[in-house]
Amino acid sequence: MPTSSPARAPLSAITIDAASRAVIHQHNADTVRPPASLTKLMTAYAAYACIAETGRSWDETVTIAGDDVHAVAADETRMGLLPGETVPLARLLEGMMIVSGNDAALAIARHLDGSQGAFLQRMNRHARQLGLRDTRFASVSGITTPHHASSARDMAVLAAHLLADHPQILAITAQRAFAHGRFSRTNQNALLGDEGVDGLKTGYTQAAGFCLAATACRGLPGQAQLVRLITVVLGSDSRQARDARVREQLATGFATLAGAVIEA
Repeated sequence: MPTSSPARAPLSAITIDAASRAVIHQHNADTVRPPASLTKLMTAYAAYACIAETGRSWDETVTIAGDDVHAVAADETRMGLLPGETVPLARLLEGMMIVSGNDAALAIARHLDGSQGAFLQRMNRHARQLGLRDTRFASVSGITTPHHASSARDMAVLAAHLLADHPQILAITAQRAFAHGRFSRTNQNALLGDEGVDGLKTGYTQAAGFCLAATACRGLPGQAQLVRLITVVLGSDSRQARDARVREQLATGFATLAGAVIEA
């Protein structure tokens, strides 16, 4: 007798100021749930931290292990890596962040820490250091895995730290397409091209629903410096509904801040 999938938790959403991390809007922001490929925000953060701590370089060449290619199921996203090929570490970061390559995430983890398990320890250590109270990582790519969970609030805080500590990530997440060998794919962040939107990460699994951590930087009347907002939506029922919700929250967030500046 067929079994039905567990019911997904109601949608979670939050919008914060990237600099101050002040909350502008939130809805079920602390609901603990799978974050899908938004996980890769921490995979990237931990990779940047590892390289800084160890004095290693993004120019390092990585030999791709067969296990990291074959472990990625046919229905998972990938960047088209082949066993035995050599790829610069920086190229793996691009493949992971632009087209959400799960093979790239596995290869990064293995190269930097020797195994996914060791790299997961690093990711969870950073989660504790950043105060992500509802987060536990059990996958470096974000595939559905027991005990792998986060919340919209934690993902927004993580995104804020990633942008503050490694703003160069935006030069990657703003790219519209990616190609590696015979593989090519567009960035699934349809908000790129909207006013000021330059990242950050999309995600989808059946368990998590459609997810997006988006960021945009815009000017406000009467304010000299540009303002950057981060909006996270987890658990939407469709890509279209997710994108519409994020666009609405970004627009409302900037309008709220503009109104506050005018009243002041």
